[in-house]
Parts: sequence; structure tokens; C-alpha cells
Amino acid sequence: MSTVTFNKDEIVFHQGDFAEGMFDIIAGSIGVFVGYGTDNEKQLTVLKSGDFLGEMGLIENYPRSATAVALENGTKLQEIGYREFSEYFRTRPERLLAIMRQLSQRLRERTDDYESACKVLADLKATHNEPEKRSENLLQKVKGLLALYDSVMSSFDSAAYMSYFPSDKYLY
Repeated sequence: MSTVTFNKDEIVFHQGDFAEGMFDIIAGSIGVFVGYGTDNEKQLTVLKSGDFLGEMGLIENYPRSATAVALENGTKLQEIGYREFSEYFRTRPERLLAIMRQLSQRLRERTDDYESACKVLADLKATHNEPEKRSENLLQKVKGLLALYDSVMSSFDSAAYMSYFPSDKYLY
């Protein structure tokens, strides 16, 4: 395991990169973005000391789902590669629990987002035949959901993503 230092605005990894490891944030902060550097850029979260990033790609052996960017000078990350992964958690089991908590929190947040989106769609359906009953607030929520969808989809290169996997893996 090595420690790497990044300055503000340096990219740790790009969305779509092959995941070769994960990072334990020792100091500083990391912004996580989809569509980074495009008109559709969307910051998903900010991770700080004690958080992890890149663990999804390492665990799933999938390409990176977002771009990670240092938000401060002197951001220090401990890099944990595939080979060190088991040893890291054997010697620091409390960090495995920390990853599980972080993943659980992210899943809970996405579940809340999904529930909110479902409510917005239900409200939209309920006013389908009576558009005059649609509030400005409802329309703003719909626009927000559409903007998020556009942001994610415009930055997703499915051909590049699927090139990491042999096609016969998906035959049933």
C-alpha cells in the first residue's frame, strides 16, 4: 500500500477507468462527479478523511462509475490494490466495517432518491388529465429529475463500459 498526495483539482481517477484499487482518504477531501468537465457535470458527493472511494469498482471489478477529483491541496490517499485488499482488512478489520457503513449509507440515500422520484411521478400521473393542477413545485421537481437523468446518461459511454467484459459472460 502506498500513500499518494493530490493537489486541488487533480483527478484521482476518471469515470469509465478500469478499477485497479480503492483509496482510504487520510487527509483532505474528494469530489465525486458524473460528467466531469462537461456541460452536464454533476457533483454527487464530497468525501473526507475517514471515507473510502473506489471500493465499488474494486469489489465488483467494474469500471469507475464517476470521476474523483481532489478538492484541496495536500489531499492524501492510501491506495489499496487488489493484492493488498485482503491483507488490509485482516490487519484493519474496523475499516471493513467502515466501508460497509459507507456503502449502506449510499444505498439508503439512493433509496430515498428513488422514493422521491416515485412520488414525483405519482403526482405527475395524478394530474395527467388536469395539467392546470400541477404546481410549479412539482414541475421544478420533474425538471430536476430530468436534468439528473440527462447528466448521468450523457456521461455514460456504454460501449466503453461493456468493453471491459467478455460478451459470453452475459449469455444465459
